[in-house]
Amino acid sequence: MKRLALSVTLGVVVGFGLTFGLSAAAVTAPTEATARPDGLGQHASTAADLAAIAAVLDRYTQCVTAGDETGFRALLLDDDIPFSAIPPGRSVGDMTTANLRRYAGFRDAVFRSGQRFEQSFHNVRIAQDGPLAQASLDFVTRSGHGGSAGWKVLQLVKTPDGWKIASELFTVRSLR
Repeated sequence: MKRLALSVTLGVVVGFGLTFGLSAAAVTAPTEATARPDGLGQHASTAADLAAIAAVLDRYTQCVTAGDETGFRALLLDDDIPFSAIPPGRSVGDMTTANLRRYAGFRDAVFRSGQRFEQSFHNVRIAQDGPLAQASLDFVTRSGHGGSAGWKVLQLVKTPDGWKIASELFTVRSLR
């Protein structure tokens, strides 16, 4: 039986950020090239940061439920973050970073439509490494017209003003 080993290579390009390369190779046993470096998987995380990230997630559902657009906006890094539903069971080949920036549509539907929503998060998982964190969770959103449920993946960054949501991608299914 063959195992698939994935390795991700990060290289810094001076002045231009990070470059990413993904390579896959089938192997039957670990080799020196695929051996785990010491410290791999050991992320810099503190109880205070994890609590602050959990507070952002709690505030998220509070703002959606209360219709608090200003409070919700304060949770985001900015209005231009990737923020979009990813249709389950469909190809995303036509997706680009430009058409993943759909916060304005979410904002208008949730905070400006006149509808009220109640949102809750379940099975929350948070991982952190220094100033970068991710949260994955299941959500349920209910309104007078039914509701939806799905899975969200949020990326958060630590700023001088605290933890901010830098991206949100989610699946969504009708509860009907």
